[in-house]
Amino acid sequence: MKARIIKYTRLSAFVLLAVMTVFGVYEFVTGDWSDVIAYWQQNLAIIPLLILISVIDVGLEGVAWMWVYHRFGIRAFDRGGASAFLAGRAGLLLPAQLGRLIRPDAMTKLKRASLRECLKAEAVVFVLDSVSVLALLGALIVYRIVPLAAPLAAAGVIAFSVFMGNWIAGKLTHTRMHLPSTFWWAWPTLGIIVVDMAGWIAHGLALHVVVADLPGNMTLWDSLFFGPGTAVLGVSTGLPGGIGATEGLLGASMRLRSVPVEHLALAIAAFRLITFWMWIPIGWLVLAVLNRRLSRPVSSESAAELAESEGIG
Repeated sequence: MKARIIKYTRLSAFVLLAVMTVFGVYEFVTGDWSDVIAYWQQNLAIIPLLILISVIDVGLEGVAWMWVYHRFGIRAFDRGGASAFLAGRAGLLLPAQLGRLIRPDAMTKLKRASLRECLKAEAVVFVLDSVSVLALLGALIVYRIVPLAAPLAAAGVIAFSVFMGNWIAGKLTHTRMHLPSTFWWAWPTLGIIVVDMAGWIAHGLALHVVVADLPGNMTLWDSLFFGPGTAVLGVSTGLPGGIGATEGLLGASMRLRSVPVEHLALAIAAFRLITFWMWIPIGWLVLAVLNRRLSRPVSSESAAELAESEGIG
């Protein structure tokens, strides 16, 4: 009965994912991208740089994600773990960040750990990622007032968050969400947050590459602040992929910096095309390959070889 429930739950989730992706693709295709194409034709030189920064952004997020799973004793630093992480990109269009559930489900199907442990790890990934962006934004705000105090601001946000995480963990001692205090007060936790922060910085740099030559007063500080800030606020609305909210917030932020209206839609669409839309087909491709490999019948000898190659054991 339990296996049947899991089967139908996965099927329902897949149908929702497919429907939302089709809707997103429809919105993408029916939009007027002629100006964006013209923009890229005039700025071919920055495309490789923007793609490289976007890859670094996602790569750093992936390292932090695998590191958290590793700390839960779940093997993730291998091809299977990387595939599970990238497969999650297929769910970028799901509302309320439901796409995050793809990754623990993939790790469960890879037989790395139980779904309960994977969901627990995924929750911690979300918490540490949230701490990292808050620390970055806090440091940037303080930098405008007292530049030398910016690192202290970031450290303060991280220390307070870790303290609260440890305090909450103590309240959950007899629940399934309990984590030992040694998880929070540990150098690896700081390392994960720093890696996540570096990813958010890369996200801001990607925005700067797009807007650097636009009229107005957009500075590197603005890109580092508005890039991550609008992404987080957009997704927090619960809208699929933050579509509409993120673009609207980006537009409002850029108008505050005197970027002319006629440049807004073009710059934002170009930025989102590389940092958001590009990763959805990649996620679907990885998810399809992963599901096909896991559903393929194998002999016991082949299964042992597959487990060894994937790091399952």
